[in-house]
Amino acid sequence: MTETIVRSAGSTAGERSRRVARLAALGGSFAFVSAALIWMSRLGDPSVEYVSQLGATGMPTAPLFNSALLLLGIAAVLVDRALLHGPNVYVAGWPVSATLVVCGACFALASVVTCSPGCPVPFTPGALPQDLIHISAAVLGFVLAIVAMAQVAFLRRRPWMRAASLATLVAVGVTSFSGAMLALFRGDTVLGGNLEFTAATLAISWFGVFGLQVAADHRVIRSAGAEGRRGAPAQEVP
Repeated sequence: MTETIVRSAGSTAGERSRRVARLAALGGSFAFVSAALIWMSRLGDPSVEYVSQLGATGMPTAPLFNSALLLLGIAAVLVDRALLHGPNVYVAGWPVSATLVVCGACFALASVVTCSPGCPVPFTPGALPQDLIHISAAVLGFVLAIVAMAQVAFLRRRPWMRAASLATLVAVGVTSFSGAMLALFRGDTVLGGNLEFTAATLAISWFGVFGLQVAADHRVIRSAGAEGRRGAPAQEVP
């Protein structure tokens, strides 16, 4: 009877770990698909200079781009769920899962509330309330993605993931800042747009890599737990 109970508990824990690993892997995969869809949208209309313009009202690329943005929001939430149901190791100041769930909600909101044609800057002539909502949500989601990278870069585990997060953080920061400065000072808009697309691609790819890493962590934990159960002596049930 003792052996049956131990096997049952181990089986339940193993199945839960498998489900969590699948959530993280699915989230990581969704992020990569999102990046691919965004570039498909860009190739569909190379004249578009900035990312959000692809999803503006009336744009032929809007359905595909906004689906990609929604998929990215779902990806962030799936990885968040995996972290929430796993060992409490992804915490730097506060749980990384908390950053990801708000980040995912922002991208989902930006996919539903799109900007008006041309995506004007809020509070400028021609700008509508939807432009303020969309751009605020998209920018906040992007900033929270950077915050999540910084949190992972400070964690005391997976040195390669820390290094990758730090490198991506620096690259995203440099490219996005350069693109913003070019847009602000009316510089080379083509270069600025390319820098923005590069920054977005790097950030989304980080989501994908991180999701797959979380899935790998759960597989390792499950394997270690299975080995421990096989090697553990049987305990009597009172």
